[in-house]
Amino acid sequence: MNEENVKIAKIKKSCHTGKIVSNVLCIFFVIGFVAAVIGGIMILAEGKEFDERIQLTEDMGYIDSADRIGSARLFNINIGIVPENIESDIPAIQEALNDHPRSVMWGSYMLIMGLAFAVVAVLSKIVSSIFALIEKENTPFNDKVKKKVTIAMIFTTVILFLTTGTPFGVLFILLTWVVRSILEYGKTLQIESDETL
Repeated sequence: MNEENVKIAKIKKSCHTGKIVSNVLCIFFVIGFVAAVIGGIMILAEGKEFDERIQLTEDMGYIDSADRIGSARLFNINIGIVPENIESDIPAIQEALNDHPRSVMWGSYMLIMGLAFAVVAVLSKIVSSIFALIEKENTPFNDKVKKKVTIAMIFTTVILFLTTGTPFGVLFILLTWVVRSILEYGKTLQIESDETL
């Protein structure tokens, strides 16, 4: 077995491992999505009963409105404190906010977390498909791989812009440009190498 075949075998092995890890992460994020959506819907459906239970657990000292449940701290988000200035033009939503604000806030938070899990699950599946494509094609330096990597990185850039803000989004735009340039250069070298054989 010559040196090039050994390198290709290593690339295939790495890509196979990356594909498996990406698929496992995708399954984890899908489970997170399902759990968050079901939890959010259940909290919203409970309404006033949920608010009463939360108040009871606060009175007993199990949770407080300083982002703690027991000894665990939650993401620095004041999920226990409901801002009184939240209003809605939709009468049903406003009535729910007036009647059971914690249920609305916590249920909405869970649904938003479900959306985040769904987005990351899709991104994990895209990454898995990139690994599978590289494993099949024997090289990352072709147009199919470059296109999929670019799509994944643009998708991630949009997510970063929406979640972390402009600095990380701009940084990822530059990173996308660098990776795309590397793949294009590698493709050129691959073509030259194939022509010399």
